[in-house]
Amino acid sequence: MSKTTIRRALTLTAALALSAFGAQAQTFPDGKPITFVVPFAAGGPTDKVARDLAEAMQKALGTTIVVDNAAGAGSTIGTAKVARARNDGYTLLVTHVGMATTPVLYRKLTYNYETDFEYLGIINDVPMTLIGKPQLEAN
Repeated sequence: MSKTTIRRALTLTAALALSAFGAQAQTFPDGKPITFVVPFAAGGPTDKVARDLAEAMQKALGTTIVVDNAAGAGSTIGTAKVARARNDGYTLLVTHVGMATTPVLYRKLTYNYETDFEYLGIINDVPMTLIGKPQLEAN
């Protein structure tokens, strides 16, 4: 993906995030820093996407955006942190498709993935490839 495509995607995402705040948009962000919680280790692909998005949104909003890596327990620690945060738009979760798998992997979550979050949109599309040995009997 080219840098121009990434910049366009980040700008679009920033615009989507801003429009999601509705009536608050006139005073948001009011000088307060925004936190992006990434429920994975620093340096990974989700962290990289969050930091690129933070850089683009800082310029657009004129405020500080902090990336908080709250890794552990298959992303449930960081996700729970966001679920417990004030519902004021200053704490956002940057995650991936794992959000869809945690409800079937964990019997008891401290959050409800369907009702505790407002989904803002897709930030990035990541191609994946499944590779096996030539001797693999699957066809």
